[in-house]
Amino acid sequence: MPHGYNLLYAASVDAPYWHFTGAGQSPDPNSPAGTIPTGGQLYLQRPPDTLGTHQSAYLNGAGRIIVRLGDFQPVIDVPIS
Repeated sequence: MPHGYNLLYAASVDAPYWHFTGAGQSPDPNSPAGTIPTGGQLYLQRPPDTLGTHQSAYLNGAGRIIVRLGDFQPVIDVPIS
């Protein structure tokens, strides 16, 4: 995993993703590269904020991608007691 991608998030719905092609690129909503199934996990670089709708992420098997933030929720580790 690339340095800086360390926040684990999971898809709350079947979520499209786009390949990361560099800064300033917007995903074409009509041609996603694939779909992350509900519950699928990826890593974000930083916590989502209210300013952006999409963010760079890292998905095992696909590498750096762009995702729509509203489709994901943080994964919280719960210790087993």
